[in-house]
Amino acid sequence: MLGGMNPSIGIVTLNAKFIHSSLSLRYLRNAARRAGFENVWIQEFIINQPVWKIAAEILKQEPDILGISVYIWNRRQSLELLEHLQKQNPNLKIVLGGPEVSFEPELPEGYTLIAGEGEGKWVEYLNITTKGETPSPDVLKRWNTYGNDLPDLHPPYIEEDYPTLKNRYAYIETSRGCPYLCSFCLSALDKKVRYFDDSDIRRQIESLIEHGTRKVKFVDRTFNLKPERMMNLMQWLTQFEGTEFHFEVVGDLLNDNMMHFLETVPQGMFQFEIGIQTTTEEVQDTIHRKQSNTKLFKTIATLIRQDRVHLHCDLIFGLPGETLDELLESFTEVLKLKPHELQLGFLKFLPGAPIRDQIESHEYRYLSFPPYEFLSHKDLPAEAVRFLKQFAEVFDLFYNTQRFQFTLDHLFRSTPPVEVFKQLMAALEKENRVLNALSLDHQYRIFAETFPLDSDPLAWDLLQLDYLYHQRSFRLPEFMRARLASNGSSSPRTWDGDRKSMVVPFRHTLEWQGSSPKLTPSPAPVYYAVAHPDTASGYISRPRIERVEA
Repeated sequence: MLGGMNPSIGIVTLNAKFIHSSLSLRYLRNAARRAGFENVWIQEFIINQPVWKIAAEILKQEPDILGISVYIWNRRQSLELLEHLQKQNPNLKIVLGGPEVSFEPELPEGYTLIAGEGEGKWVEYLNITTKGETPSPDVLKRWNTYGNDLPDLHPPYIEEDYPTLKNRYAYIETSRGCPYLCSFCLSALDKKVRYFDDSDIRRQIESLIEHGTRKVKFVDRTFNLKPERMMNLMQWLTQFEGTEFHFEVVGDLLNDNMMHFLETVPQGMFQFEIGIQTTTEEVQDTIHRKQSNTKLFKTIATLIRQDRVHLHCDLIFGLPGETLDELLESFTEVLKLKPHELQLGFLKFLPGAPIRDQIESHEYRYLSFPPYEFLSHKDLPAEAVRFLKQFAEVFDLFYNTQRFQFTLDHLFRSTPPVEVFKQLMAALEKENRVLNALSLDHQYRIFAETFPLDSDPLAWDLLQLDYLYHQRSFRLPEFMRARLASNGSSSPRTWDGDRKSMVVPFRHTLEWQGSSPKLTPSPAPVYYAVAHPDTASGYISRPRIERVEA
């Protein structure tokens, strides 16, 4: 028998960042312990740690059996780790699992592969291997098949986990599977949606928060399939002040009752991620995505107007049949809704995803290694894709950071958004800044000079407000201070309320309409301090605006 009566069984993965954590390790550990294996342990590493050090840490535990969970972000390091371990301990039994190996036939030899949901297959492997037996070819083939042997659902966290998750993201799922068939997504292969026990979920969340977890991400593919269930859970979550909760939802399934309920939730406690992907209806049909654009856009507009839930939307560039003009039209339509964040992603040909069936017909070229990102197709040449990659970077810098929110809103009233970001792209090219990081002050200077804003008093005041409002800063950039001095402003002074926030003159009075400022011209300078709280929590956190007498 392997390892005697109590073999050492390890399960490891490499996370992208320290603040991330792995659900899969905990599910597999718990399944093994429920099956009677006592010496089962997990270890989490991060991808920027040297692989030889990771191997050394694992081998210190003297494992008899080791499971490695492989994902798109850690594939290269995981296969390098596999080679280290195999050559340093040839007797170690190694199992690979995870989406990044579940569909890949050409991998190194000398390990066992488990595809899809792994708890049941993992226990079966342990039962066979610890008896000194070898799985039959039929069993190996079944383990290497996605979507079968679906396990019963049990909660992931146990007492030993909670202290390790303080100040990290804790992931949790209340369901598995997705009813939708979007061809670019692996969830299209999950035909059946199954639910975890609600009382188990609530006990887990309570324990996480009691031990200092402040960011909880629900990883259900469609959290709002059962609206009543969603509302009950969210209402229960509102008791945990200071904790952030993230959900992936289908926007056009948010019904009237849910929208009325969302008006009552604490501001900034919840974030919704809503995948729009494309607004081109022909492309939606091609990728088998069912979506009512009219209803979806109405829902997003209402959420923004309510100003309670932080909204993260997604578009995918490179879907089959979508031209550059259609992509940018989708982008413009969505941006008009003013989501807090708009992620511009690029189509990935994930192993096993149904979209791979369209590679030949649409003449796709894509990377053969992670992240398997597309490079061109017959309706979108490589040159256009290179433009879109730079466009997305500039958009992230100037929109998704929210540092220029008020000034961008002003510019969009007279200039199409695509043109605004094209001008910023050209400005960065001119300064040879495409490959180099920009300091915060340099970002604002480039922005001010690109349009230019110094000839527009309203735009300049909005830029000042953006700078003071969207980051904790107690001074203006040098180029802004120089402009104040040239206009005869006296030496900077601080607000008496906290003795550190800068008092700044504006040419307009400031009022607020919801989350947006309304500026009215003033015949004389008006002085304001923008004061940030010492600590901020939640997805929406805003400073105080204090008018100060001259």
